[in-house]
Amino acid sequence: MLFHSATFLILVTALVALYWVTPWQRARLVLLFLSSLVFYGWRHWPSVFLLLGSIAFNYALGRVLESRKSKPLLALGVTVNLSFLLFFKYGRFVVDQLIHLGALLGLELQVPKPDAWMPLGISFFTFQVIAYLVDVYRKEIPAERSLLVFAVFKSFFAQLVAGPIVRGKDLLPQLRGLVPFEVARLHRGAWLVLCGLFLKVGVADVLGDYVDYAWKVPDTLGINNAWLVVYAYAAQLLADFWGYSTMAVGLGLCFGLTLPINFENPYGASSLREFWRRWHITLSIWLRDYVYISLGGNRSVSKARAAFNRLATMAIGGLWHGAGWNFVLWGVLHGLWMDLELLTEKARARWPKWLGLVITFHVVVFLWIPFRAPSFDALLMMLTRMTSGPWDINTPTQTAVMTLGFLALQKPLFALVRAERVDTLKPMAEVALAAAMVWLLLAYGSARQDFIYYVF
Repeated sequence: MLFHSATFLILVTALVALYWVTPWQRARLVLLFLSSLVFYGWRHWPSVFLLLGSIAFNYALGRVLESRKSKPLLALGVTVNLSFLLFFKYGRFVVDQLIHLGALLGLELQVPKPDAWMPLGISFFTFQVIAYLVDVYRKEIPAERSLLVFAVFKSFFAQLVAGPIVRGKDLLPQLRGLVPFEVARLHRGAWLVLCGLFLKVGVADVLGDYVDYAWKVPDTLGINNAWLVVYAYAAQLLADFWGYSTMAVGLGLCFGLTLPINFENPYGASSLREFWRRWHITLSIWLRDYVYISLGGNRSVSKARAAFNRLATMAIGGLWHGAGWNFVLWGVLHGLWMDLELLTEKARARWPKWLGLVITFHVVVFLWIPFRAPSFDALLMMLTRMTSGPWDINTPTQTAVMTLGFLALQKPLFALVRAERVDTLKPMAEVALAAAMVWLLLAYGSARQDFIYYVF
């Protein structure tokens, strides 16, 4: 069920009220678990059985790993979890590549393709549970004793479909005890839900209408509109995913649970490494802790091996985003640029800060082009129109103003959303901002688009 649908907002409001009038923690957990299954299975109910199977398997394996530290058992757990991800998300892609390879060799391969449907959020909850198993194996956390607590940890609807990727050490302790009701926490949670809703419906979806249309007909774009598409997608993607993550954190607070922040003004970074410390923070930490370090990191290895480790990590991060060579290319280019940054670190240290900000921002924006491109032909066409297209006098003013305004106001917007206490705002200012958001949502918003990261 989409966070930005009226049905979801009505149901979750009733759920929050029922949750807080329930005086027993076990009953609250049952309520959260059952409601999470309903929300998750609303669009495609068979996905619920995959989620339930994952819960049962990983709960049991976690208990065994705690009592018997075994690399083969850990490898089994990681393999089983990744096998479902590979089958549902990458099965058709792998088969297509085999058929294409066979055609190049003069062979006509008849390989059955897996079904096209993909369980929502499988990339996120797979990474979440792999982190849990590895942390139990490393003795960083104990295995969860309560199946109910583990089930809520694995299925909590606020972060199940598109993150943030929550670690066991962060969420499991919060689920074990009765959380007291606090008006301030509920107030802040509701504010974050409203802010996230505005970012999604009032910004991302409005920009998305133009971006989607332009990518269908890149050969018709003038040079100015081609550049506008690139900037508009950078703004759309941030507003969309930041909006979802903000709503997720807000929903968690509405139930007395603290989820990790996933964004911190990423377009204000002065290097690509800093960008990844600000963008999709929980994925960056996951890749660092479970891929980069496992490959050897940058300690006790040669500079060449450290560079390879970064490149491989970013390639895996790119492939995680989708079954396509464009995502691999996007990840590899990020890895290569990070390696280049390290090679030129001393020279860059002498640059003025604004130059690093401008260069990093445009590197990120340009790398979003293969990320968004529906095909390599469309990618090449967009690059062509950006460099040699005619000037188009029909530039959509609303899209241009919204794009430039949103990108220019990043710092104050993040400060407003990230305010630790909403009541630091004057009451009239808060009411005015909330009213303005609601008016803009009603006047200009649309709820036609899924969250972009639902498909990852």
